[in-house]
Amino acid sequence: MAMQQTEQIWLKKVECPLCYEEFQTENIWQGKVSVLEEYPDLGKRYQGTNPLYYSVWVCPSCYYADFRGDEFLATGKIVDEAFEEDFEILSMVAERADFRKPRTFALAVASYKLAILVAKHKQSSHARIGTFNLRLAWLYRSIKKRQQEKKYLQYTLDYYLKAFEAEDQPDFGNLSEGGITYLLGELYRQTGNMRQAVNFFQKVVNDKELDTEPKYIKLARFQWESLKDTPSVEDDPEDEKGNDSEN
Repeated sequence: MAMQQTEQIWLKKVECPLCYEEFQTENIWQGKVSVLEEYPDLGKRYQGTNPLYYSVWVCPSCYYADFRGDEFLATGKIVDEAFEEDFEILSMVAERADFRKPRTFALAVASYKLAILVAKHKQSSHARIGTFNLRLAWLYRSIKKRQQEKKYLQYTLDYYLKAFEAEDQPDFGNLSEGGITYLLGELYRQTGNMRQAVNFFQKVVNDKELDTEPKYIKLARFQWESLKDTPSVEDDPEDEKGNDSEN
């Protein structure tokens, strides 16, 4: 089946910046996306077409992959010879998928896995690789694959923490400092480390120096309250006002 333009999908011809192959990409009209629910880790449940399927462009010839638009066109620090040497690995990850066909769940998953491998060749930031993993987790959540979802949430947490430790200005997209601090707490919560989750939620609520929108303060307070009866988690947000987290 060939790609087709629909009410929600528009097509764009793109040239791969690495091998110069021309190919069609599917792109979603954002104004026609219907959100049914937002999850605590900022993922969303959609009605109908899932825009996560279309966030990554993949060259069907060499499997170069990255977020759509200008980010795809910038090849970063890729060394052509090293990338070519990994073509067999890229092919295995892609499972010989045909990216000239309309996106399916399997193609969407393969697109993010390829983007992670390519990001390492591009020497992209830990934060960026973490974001690819987070979107993979959301994809698996959309079909209730809990084990895979949790696996990629843990990868996300690991990469985001590396970003904080090793990068001067981690690129977390549109998230403020307070937003990413909240998200780290939520990732700790979902991966089972309740003590660290509380530490990060405390920081969002109590640290007045953080650039934090009211949305994240509200979310952090709610999650903190939900954990107060968890064994070994005894802190109460009302009692701790004004105190910074130990982190």
